[in-house]
Amino acid sequence: MAQIHLGDGTWILSDCGQMPSEKNCKLIMVAPVDQREDLLDAAVAHAVKHHAHEETPELRGEVSKMLVDLE
Repeated sequence: MAQIHLGDGTWILSDCGQMPSEKNCKLIMVAPVDQREDLLDAAVAHAVKHHAHEETPELRGEVSKMLVDLE
């Protein structure tokens, strides 16, 4: 298995496996902390396209709460 070095600094993680899903999705996305909004956009787009959620401010808020800081 390949090892990934993210580099120094703080990173943000989006883990789709934290959300209840019939698909049992395990997609993980990571971005530098200064690209938090980009990661949030990607995670929301994934939820809409692959899990049939409606894009709403509420969905965006829920996904935002589930983003995790990595150091």
